[in-house]
Amino acid sequence: MIGEVSALAFASEAAALRVAELVQEACEAHLDLSRDEADAAAVAVEFASSQAQIVVTEQVQRAASTIFNALGASSTRKGLQLDRHWRNARTISSHNPVIYKSRIVGDWEINGTVPEFMWRAGDAPGTTSAGA
Repeated sequence: MIGEVSALAFASEAAALRVAELVQEACEAHLDLSRDEADAAAVAVEFASSQAQIVVTEQVQRAASTIFNALGASSTRKGLQLDRHWRNARTISSHNPVIYKSRIVGDWEINGTVPEFMWRAGDAPGTTSAGA
């Protein structure tokens, strides 16, 4: 079981590192390339991160469950707080649902549709920081 968890961690790390490489390329593109090329690099990051999230979300939850299965009932002892790993994995995937990432990737693969980018910094138009 430990070998399985190790392999899941390795695959998740590989996906994260690939996305990091694309982020670096996108940053460099915004400095050195045309606006269209820089935008294309940003889109590549968006889709790679969505693909990675689809796979990594399942891998992390599987790894946490595998650890619980290997350790048995003792793994649920309150003092160990091992449940936080599974709970954190579920919480993260609930805040950014994989089903939406799957739809975005599928729509891109089939139709070439670029989604509206939802990640932004700052205030939305018509709102204030103190208003919420």
